[in-house]
Amino acid sequence: MPDRKRMVAFAIGVGDAKPLPYLGGAVNSARQFHEWASRLGYSSRLVVDADPNTPVTIKRLEDEFLAELQIPTPPIYRLVIYFAGHGLIREAEEGLWLLSDWHDRLRAVAVEQLRRRLYRFGVGQIAIFSDSCRSLPPNIDAADLASDPVLGVGPNPKNDPPIDKFIAAQDGSATFMVPGDTPENDRCLFSGVLMEGLWGLKLGAFSKIDKDKVTSRSLGAFLKDEVPKRAAQYKRVLSPSISPTFPEGEDIYFEHGGLITPPSIPPWPSTPISPTGEPNAPLRPSAQRISPRISIDKANLLDRFDYVYGTEGARLKAPSELTSLTPKSRQRKLKNVGRLLLKRIRSQSRPERFETGSGFVVEGGKVRNLWTRADLFVESHGAANWWRIGHQSSYQLISSTPVLIEFEDGTFGAVTALPRFIATVLRDQRGLAALIYRQIDTPMEATAAAEMAVAQLESGTLRADAVTDLAAEIRQWKHSDPVLGAISAYLYDSIGDVESIRRMAYFYVLNHQPIPYDIALLAHLRGERYDNGLLSVLVPAVAARKPRTNKEKRHDWTHSATETVTGEVGGFWPWMRQGWALLDDPDDGSALIHSELAALIPNLTTGRFATLNAEGGRILAKIFGLSPRL
Repeated sequence: MPDRKRMVAFAIGVGDAKPLPYLGGAVNSARQFHEWASRLGYSSRLVVDADPNTPVTIKRLEDEFLAELQIPTPPIYRLVIYFAGHGLIREAEEGLWLLSDWHDRLRAVAVEQLRRRLYRFGVGQIAIFSDSCRSLPPNIDAADLASDPVLGVGPNPKNDPPIDKFIAAQDGSATFMVPGDTPENDRCLFSGVLMEGLWGLKLGAFSKIDKDKVTSRSLGAFLKDEVPKRAAQYKRVLSPSISPTFPEGEDIYFEHGGLITPPSIPPWPSTPISPTGEPNAPLRPSAQRISPRISIDKANLLDRFDYVYGTEGARLKAPSELTSLTPKSRQRKLKNVGRLLLKRIRSQSRPERFETGSGFVVEGGKVRNLWTRADLFVESHGAANWWRIGHQSSYQLISSTPVLIEFEDGTFGAVTALPRFIATVLRDQRGLAALIYRQIDTPMEATAAAEMAVAQLESGTLRADAVTDLAAEIRQWKHSDPVLGAISAYLYDSIGDVESIRRMAYFYVLNHQPIPYDIALLAHLRGERYDNGLLSVLVPAVAARKPRTNKEKRHDWTHSATETVTGEVGGFWPWMRQGWALLDDPDDGSALIHSELAALIPNLTTGRFATLNAEGGRILAKIFGLSPRL
């Protein structure tokens, strides 16, 4: 471990997140992580809700974080955050942690926003260990579950620390708790394997290069190999998502041969996990646990949500409907949501071209009006809800421009018109569910990759063994549909890879295409607004690096050097809803983020792509001087 460098750890365990099943293993696992961190020299804080009088709340977390972050010197070399409990996934790598009072407050910890807030506290490295589910049924949105970054804006300029992420489950998947012979020995499956690796109790956790050290990459390889095997012992499937990015030599978690003697860890129980995942009646009012013969399958929390809110936001009539859904059938149900969205997208009638070079095809809601700047015109053309857009001076659209689609119910879809692209917009009850761009005069099949990615986001199955590979896979088609570039940027952002996002921005400029606003935002680019209203950014040069995976080796553009360039930004606001959460942390002196945008965050609906209520839409139109054109 690094000598005389300040290291801080937070071990968070939430077992009592009512009305969800009690998870004693989450509290136990947090205690075990806290012991590891404390004995290895971290200033570690244990944050659990074992005592019903001290629940884990947003305010308590904030106080615990600030107690360490506000110590001015020495700066924090490494900050480690561990969480065990109930969790969800929303959007692209937007994880949510549910705290003790989540149901009363309808708020959850926004993991990625918390990570970004830490960028302004001078932290050198950030590691996140999360043992929680990564599933999200659509009805959670109906519950208005809000995301909370926990911390406010820090005192320092943004930095770009390397990020290690060890996540128990792939997107769309559940994790599991295994019962012990006593409540104190209940453990979360992923965390149990993790502790074996962090303590160096398994030979496979050590680096093949530095054979006496457990490093980021060796720990990740151990977890990817051992967790599925341990899950199979209990007739379950669990595949962790691992993204180690700490530099070699600065990525040590445990070193053999030191003065620290690892604790003894009880052997794994041989009792199989119940296939139903239904808990027995509580044995103690404050610490409900389950029979040693049965374990709570945390995927079952999805069924609990259905009981509380119903599949379309209405309460179910009888608890018997709850028990009829197994975790596997629940996963099939979620995947069907994505399939239905994909079917709707592909069944839309779409034009091959518009004479203006740009336009929108809208389905799922009647359009009342389109709002644009004064130098543009809008025409209905070809079919109902087909709209072409161009500049009055040249007829064709010559530069990207913001557009608001006003629907009959008063909501506004906040989109961007791009030169030589036709956008397919799909609306549902939450707002804009899909936004697909296709270059004019290209085959309809060119949108297949984007359609599939959006559908997978909807069903929570946008997944891969490594975020790096998934981002590279999606990114290949970013010039055919810039939405894919935006999704890739959120994946790179989840592991703190700002340089890869800047490489994407560079290649948009090289291909004479606008840089999607979300990419400019996530790349921390500084903007300048010209007299003609266009927004441009300076994209800094990026040095070449070694490819991190075999997929990156096959694509030089994932790791090559790029030059400093200036490019046009596509739009004036984030295309995807999740990007709006970043607007309250602007870079000083940059014109990229308009000072009034953050105030509109409460006006967003729960649509995946930016959708505002009537009040928010009209305020946004006023900010950028947009007027109705029909």
